[in-house]
Amino acid sequence: MRKINNDRYLNIPWNPEPLVTEVALLMMMRREPISPFIIQLYDWFEHPKEFTLVMEYPEPCETLDDAMSRRPWSDMFSRVVMMQAVMAVKVCYEHGVFHSDIHAKNFLLMKNQLKLIDFGCGQLLSWNGYESVTYRGAPGYCPPEILTEPRFHAVPANVWSLGVLLYELSNECLPFYDTTDIEQAEFTFQNRNLSKYCRDLIRQCLDRDPSKRPSLEQMLQHPWFKVGLN
Repeated sequence: MRKINNDRYLNIPWNPEPLVTEVALLMMMRREPISPFIIQLYDWFEHPKEFTLVMEYPEPCETLDDAMSRRPWSDMFSRVVMMQAVMAVKVCYEHGVFHSDIHAKNFLLMKNQLKLIDFGCGQLLSWNGYESVTYRGAPGYCPPEILTEPRFHAVPANVWSLGVLLYELSNECLPFYDTTDIEQAEFTFQNRNLSKYCRDLIRQCLDRDPSKRPSLEQMLQHPWFKVGLN
C-alpha cells in the first residue's frame, strides 16, 4: 500500500501508536475468535513511502462481483452466500469494527465460502453513530440517511448495504440508478420469479427509515433463510 497524504490513522486499545486504518481494523479482527468469513492479516511492515501487508491468500477464489457476472444464481445458493455475508458483518461488530464498504467487490468467493476484504474505509464501532460526511462506502450501496441526514448509524447502514447486495444477487443488477432513487428508496424487482420471502427481506432491508430496518439477528431469523437450510 502506497502512503498518501490523506491516509487515516486509528488508535486501537492495545497499541501505543496510531495505525493506518486498514492495519488497525485487521488487527482488531485478529483477536479470538477468528472468523472464517474475514480475510486475515498475518503481519505488516512500514516503509518510508509504503506499507507492506502480509495477507491470507485464498486460492482459488474470485470476487463475488466477478462470480455474479459469469453465472446465474439459484435461490438456495443466494441464501448460502447471504447468510455468510450477514455473519461476516456481525463478526465485525463483535470485534468492535464497522466495515462501512459492504458490496460485491469486497467479498471473495471460494466455492461456497465468502471472505470479507478491504477494511480501508472502515471505522472503529461507535453505537453513537457517525457524521454522514465521514461515510466512504460505494455510492451504489449508500443508504439514504447518508444523503439526507447529518448522522448515521452502523447497523442500519450495513443492513441497507446487505439489502442492496441481496437485490443484486437475486436480480442481477443494482436496485437504484441514482441518488434520487436512493433518497426515495424506490426500486422495482427485475426477477419475476423471486420468492415472496426474498422480496419481503429485501423490502425490509431497503426501508427508507433506518429505524424500521431489521437487525442482523432479525435478518438471520427471516423465513427466507429458513427455507431448505439447516
